[in-house]
Amino acid sequence: MINGHNHIYERTDALRGGKVTREVEIGDTVEPDRDGTVYSTCGGGGKSLYSFPVPDTFAGEFQSYHWVKGGEKVTETVPWSRVRYTGYSFLAIDVEPAWFGRRTTLTVRTLRNDGAEIDRFTLRRTAGLHRSRYAAASVLGADPGDV
Repeated sequence: MINGHNHIYERTDALRGGKVTREVEIGDTVEPDRDGTVYSTCGGGGKSLYSFPVPDTFAGEFQSYHWVKGGEKVTETVPWSRVRYTGYSFLAIDVEPAWFGRRTTLTVRTLRNDGAEIDRFTLRRTAGLHRSRYAAASVLGADPGDV
């Protein structure tokens, strides 16, 4: 899952139901049907960049916060944030397509504005067929979801 609203780069471990199902180190390959969903926020091309309360590419839990209705700031422990970068950056995505039933990959690389690589991970699945331990059977087409 890729989004770009926040002015930073951040990538999660594999998640399902809001919980870490697998740590995803830089360079790892993930099989979403088995491991869960990896989320990337890719907003490092914006005018003003955000900061984090921990160093860039820090791995492990840290204390952060979020705002709740009414404007209250609530502190929370964040166990799912694997890679963070607060400088200017962009994504390069390499796709290796495959025929139905064969393995296909999508390799996501995050690069600084000088071209240096910050992060890399690969998503691998069977083309046209998605399996989920939560679905009664394999399904064709779209991902069965993050149940």
